[in-house]
Amino acid sequence: MNMNKQDLNTIYIISKGRPDCLTAATFEKMGYTGEWFILCGNNDETIPQYIERWGKDRVIIFDWYETVKECDFLDNFGTENYGSGCVPVRTANHQIATEQGKTRYWQFDDDYNGFYYLMPQKKKWHRLTGEEFEEEIFKLAKYAHTSKLSNIGFAVASDTRPEKYKDVGHRVFNAHNLPTDNNLFTKWRSRMNEDLINAIETYRQPKYELFVKYMNITMAPTQSMGGGNTEIYLQDGTVRKAAYAVMIDPKNVKLTIRHGRYHHICNWGRMIPKVVSGKHAKYE
Repeated sequence: MNMNKQDLNTIYIISKGRPDCLTAATFEKMGYTGEWFILCGNNDETIPQYIERWGKDRVIIFDWYETVKECDFLDNFGTENYGSGCVPVRTANHQIATEQGKTRYWQFDDDYNGFYYLMPQKKKWHRLTGEEFEEEIFKLAKYAHTSKLSNIGFAVASDTRPEKYKDVGHRVFNAHNLPTDNNLFTKWRSRMNEDLINAIETYRQPKYELFVKYMNITMAPTQSMGGGNTEIYLQDGTVRKAAYAVMIDPKNVKLTIRHGRYHHICNWGRMIPKVVSGKHAKYE
């Protein structure tokens, strides 16, 4: 397949209220030279700081007020006094990538501080340089394009270990590589937990997504940074976040307590279409 990297590999960092943008700073530090942008809504009062820090050409501003009219938050709370979550920016990203002629695109959060690749022969993690990272994510994007996946990504550091490097997961938590083809794309919904809900609805259609565990992201601890969705979590804890997922699939998603807080637990075995059970998989 002869495709330009920009057709599949452009990165959009979705961000609000964090003009220092840890992910962008990480790109700067690692010498990443691929195409990337920061995507902000015009409801963000810190946009001048983003432009001052990263330059006007790096910052794409979308009309948040118009975009929220198209969004399904799975509730009737409105957006006047309650945060809208990530669905507006994720929705706008799809529109912008389509307008820019991308076939697929990467959508990153703004709190990543490192990218790693497992060296299985040494059983240790290697921190990727900018050039190495660009090549690795391009391989994933090409695989997703050839396989017609609705989403592909790679693990967060807490979700992988050296002995798990050949494994794949069912839901993309961060670092989404998404198609602009509407026949493959799953529309984002929900005020919170939209990545889980997106995965559930992808499998229902039925389409497919996955994340690999031979690469991972390290990031700032959840709710440790201002901006983003932190204010919603501080307002409601995580019980409401879990409730959206339970509401969308009450047969397969249940409320539980993990890590000392309310969380969700999913029965992926009943949600994901399969011909042969994953327990019979063999890797060479």
